[in-house]
Amino acid sequence: MVEIAGTGVTLRQLQILREVVRTGSERAAAKALDITQPAVSQQIKQLETLLGVQLFMRDKGRLVPTAQAMTLFRDADATFVQMERIARTVSSLKGIDSDTIGIAAPHVFSLRLLPDAIRMLRSRQPVAAVHIKSGTYREVTDHVLEGRADLGLGRLPLDENVFDWRPMTTATNVCIFHPEHRFARKDLIRPEDLVGEPLADIEPQMQSHLMSENAIRYMGAEPHLAIQVDVIGQEVSFVAAGLGISSSNTFAARQAACFNVEIRPFEPSALYHYVVFWQKGRYLGPMLQEAVNVLVACAQDADLPAGTKAPDG
Repeated sequence: MVEIAGTGVTLRQLQILREVVRTGSERAAAKALDITQPAVSQQIKQLETLLGVQLFMRDKGRLVPTAQAMTLFRDADATFVQMERIARTVSSLKGIDSDTIGIAAPHVFSLRLLPDAIRMLRSRQPVAAVHIKSGTYREVTDHVLEGRADLGLGRLPLDENVFDWRPMTTATNVCIFHPEHRFARKDLIRPEDLVGEPLADIEPQMQSHLMSENAIRYMGAEPHLAIQVDVIGQEVSFVAAGLGISSSNTFAARQAACFNVEIRPFEPSALYHYVVFWQKGRYLGPMLQEAVNVLVACAQDADLPAGTKAPDG
């Protein structure tokens, strides 16, 4: 086993520690690593002896990592993620393209864009599996940067020293509401229309959502955040239930085709630039190149979902 810089600690022990932390049990870690549970227990005990600290506490049958274990886990996890990335790059350079792809994107794009893109990709390439990582735009960039995903869907600006990207589409602000809402009689929603309306929105962090809320404050009223969610896209189901209105942009709102909602442009508006991105300088094999092509093609599908009304012009 490979020992780390004369410490007595081996890569195998760190790999086992990593899996125990990730799974919460020795049995699950053993299954993930295809070894026996006693082997996992033995390696953890040896690691605790080497370090002179307790790494796990037992709580109702689950192993809870101590602060010392989490300190070691964070460095070990980053190391193994980087090693996995190197393995994928080496395989690509040798012409051995992986049949598994990791894509990170806000949850809302799992409603329409990603299913359409994966269906198209599988018709062109022998994709065995696609691993989806969800999160905020910041979390999506972290997934790609730390190697948990090959590609990410996000918005500019991105750090050009860290990422490469291809443009997908641009978007402007819209308002989403139930078809029976009074907004259905309007072609354009303005700040004064939002005063007094219950909002079903994500936590106050996204630019498009803050724009609507700040527009209400500009009108001399305080926004009524009736439904607050923490995942981009969750708010649409509450809008479809008639529990409030929401703000978004044309690209994200297009994902809501499966919900009974309507969409109208909102002014004043901002312009959002969506991209598919990956780690700077990473070699993309044929499978990933085609995945990028498919994501861009699906994003540029300009058809609005049923139940929406496109802005004039």
